[in-house]
Parts: sequence; C-alpha cells; structure tokens
Amino acid sequence: MLKLQKVEGLSTQPLMDLVDEMNTQIRNMALSTGGLCIGSSAPAKVKIASTIYYLSSGVFKNKTTAEVVFTATTHDITANADSIQGACYLLTLDASGTVTITKGTTVTGSGNALLPERPATGTPIGYVRIAVAAGSTDFDASTDNLSAAHLTDTYVDLGFLGARFDAAQ
Repeated sequence: MLKLQKVEGLSTQPLMDLVDEMNTQIRNMALSTGGLCIGSSAPAKVKIASTIYYLSSGVFKNKTTAEVVFTATTHDITANADSIQGACYLLTLDASGTVTITKGTTVTGSGNALLPERPATGTPIGYVRIAVAAGSTDFDASTDNLSAAHLTDTYVDLGFLGARFDAAQ
C-alpha cells in the first residue's frame, strides 16, 4: 500500500487516517447484490436470495443463498401505543461466509431509523429497516414473520458503505 510520508511542520495524520479508513472500506465490500428479502422457507428470517460476491480483507469470496435468523430479545422492538417504532439491522459477512445481524438504535417515527455503526470486522452486504405500527404488538425477532400485518420492512442491498454516508442510506 502506498504510504504518505510526514512533512516537517505539516500534519498529514488526518489525511492518512482517511486513506486508511477508505482502504478498510474497499477491502471489505459487496461486489454484487444478495437480493435480500423475506425468507421463503421461514418468513421470520432474512433471505439472501442470490449468490453474493464480496471482498473480505481484499480476498474474493462468495456466499450462496441462505436464510438468516434474528436473535431473540437482542433484535426485538418494543411497540408504542402512540407512535411507530423502528430500527435498522445491518447484515455483514465474515471471511467464512457467516452472517451477523447488528441492530441499530430503536427510534420513533416512520423512516427515522439509522444504520448501526459498522462492526470492526465483516463485509456489509445490506440492511433491513423494520417499523412496528403504533398501538400494535412488539416485534418478537425470534418468532414474528416479517410479513406480519403490524410490521413494515424494507430491504436494501449495499456495495460500498462509507463511514460518513451511512445516515443517508
């Protein structure tokens, strides 16, 4: 990797940090769409509908179709009698093809949920934004079908997930 050299009296550290961050992002990115959707054999899961090609630490990898389960209590959303509650769930793949779901903060209002901070390891491949209708039952991540009437879910496939642009997704 090309290294920037420090110049006397001029701090290039912020620039070097930015280049390092960009290198990390590029070394761990999706190269094709996984076609995220509701699970077909288990509608409580998120499905990677097509083989996804990605970089993991700069090495080409692929993951064939799979259905990914949420974790009970960790991924739940508590309903509110008066307003919509929502959260974003970032899906990442590690070098072996294991999928991890990371939940962002639960927020009030439709479309207000933001992506969680990108995990230190793994390649982001997409996210699911789930909103629980006002006055309905909680989202029980271990049992609720994503097609349930009290839930609105949106699936987004990602390529490059830059650190400064995650809020705009």
